[in-house]
Amino acid sequence: MPIVQISRIQHRRGKETDLPQLAAGELGWVVDSQKLYIGNGALSDGAPNLGNTEVVTTGSSAFGAALKYLYQGYLGDSSNIKNFATQKTLQTKLDEYISVKDFGAVGDGSTADITAINNAMRYVYRNTDKTDARSKRIVFFPAGTYRIAGSMRIPPYAHLRGEGPGKTIIYQVGGASPVAVTEDNKDGASGQVFGSIGNGGATTPTQIQIEGICFANGEAYSGLSIDNATHVYLRSCKFQGTYASGGVDVSNSKGVTVRSTNALPCSNIVFDECQFTKFARLVDFSYDVTSVRFNNCDFATAYYGAMLGETMDGSTAGKTKLRGIHFYGNSWSNIGQQAIHVKKVTDSAIDGSGSRFITSHGNWYAKDIANNFEGVDSIREVPVLQFDADECGSTLDFFERTDLRVTTLNPASEVQGVGRQTKLVKQITLTNNKSTATTTTLEFPALTGKSIVLNYKIARGSKFRVGQFIVNGSTSNVSYDDTFNESNGDAGVTLSAVLDNKDSTAGNETVIVKYTTTNLVDATMDVEVLQLV
Repeated sequence: MPIVQISRIQHRRGKETDLPQLAAGELGWVVDSQKLYIGNGALSDGAPNLGNTEVVTTGSSAFGAALKYLYQGYLGDSSNIKNFATQKTLQTKLDEYISVKDFGAVGDGSTADITAINNAMRYVYRNTDKTDARSKRIVFFPAGTYRIAGSMRIPPYAHLRGEGPGKTIIYQVGGASPVAVTEDNKDGASGQVFGSIGNGGATTPTQIQIEGICFANGEAYSGLSIDNATHVYLRSCKFQGTYASGGVDVSNSKGVTVRSTNALPCSNIVFDECQFTKFARLVDFSYDVTSVRFNNCDFATAYYGAMLGETMDGSTAGKTKLRGIHFYGNSWSNIGQQAIHVKKVTDSAIDGSGSRFITSHGNWYAKDIANNFEGVDSIREVPVLQFDADECGSTLDFFERTDLRVTTLNPASEVQGVGRQTKLVKQITLTNNKSTATTTTLEFPALTGKSIVLNYKIARGSKFRVGQFIVNGSTSNVSYDDTFNESNGDAGVTLSAVLDNKDSTAGNETVIVKYTTTNLVDATMDVEVLQLV
């Protein structure tokens, strides 16, 4: 309603116990409790009730309550929870949550956020009480694109959390560097990075957790360099570069890599549900590292999938061994060369091998891998997995390329080098009364000095056989041996192996497993293929 009369501002002062009913608009200052009141006015003037209304000041009870927090349950009125909840100041409550935007980061895709991000890392993880775990808090990256020129630095005990790899993006361009590197906790404006990590008694990178963040590089450099670090755990992260399908190898373009020294090797690194895409090398390890696991990840669009041990020489400090690199349940697609290539080190100082215990288990290798981006029937196909070091293996992996390759071409190697490949069991029908050797559809590259072992079970009517069929093949001859036990008499099945030059190209022979049967009934053969590759 309009103000109909203006006379003068009135006010009173005194103790709170002496506060009277104030006139409409009259102020009353309470000296002893430092509170301010204003008169409500008469009901006839439209006031909702008689009395005085407290004006919020720093001395008022209402102001104090406004600056305190008490958890009241998910409905906001849970009295039983309130009875046990502890009241905290608003500042204390807000300090439980740290955002990179509290340090000036913007995340709009154009503002330079490198200083703000590194300041957050500095003040939360390095320039705090290093002996007090309460200082090492989660730093939250709200959705947005955080543009940086140069590397974001990740200190010991960092726990970084974004809103998902498609929403929280750290984008490096203009710095000719990885998107992120690890550092130690040396006091100062910044910690020490690779080459100086650990100097002066600084704590080396350890106990690092990162989730829900995309590390995108707009240049042909790494997504993340894990340097002299132990116990690093990444979940639901993405590493994205600029590599285009069909391009050539660029050794600096690495999704993730490690760097170590003899005194400070990397170890215990886990990637879970992460994505690696558009780097020439999605994974590149050539420094000392042990116990690395890739679980349920997606690898797509690269020249190489994982290049392991390429520049190791067995003698240079920090470049002597890789141990225990495991790939479990991942998917791989659109990779020109090998999905996993383990290099051999010939320096005698480490017994001829710098990489061991590299395994692939339950992975899906799509049809567009290891064929130079030319399709399934390319004559330039290479092995999907290349193990040139000892004690490597492939178990229960699926290779889509093999199933789709035309029968007029020799089979391409799925796994090659030094290692073992075990395939899932498949069932084959052996047709009745085949007096001429007939293909089982089991075909393998004829590799000199390599063995093919078929662990099989044949059921034919009431007759039952369990056995092992071993084939040794080369490009010039093939030998085989069938050892088995039978129940209920002779199953009437004979297995054999022959060489076949399917595409009439010299040096590309194929080993084909065949069978003959007597006149009885069709048989089923369940077979597990094991290759010493």
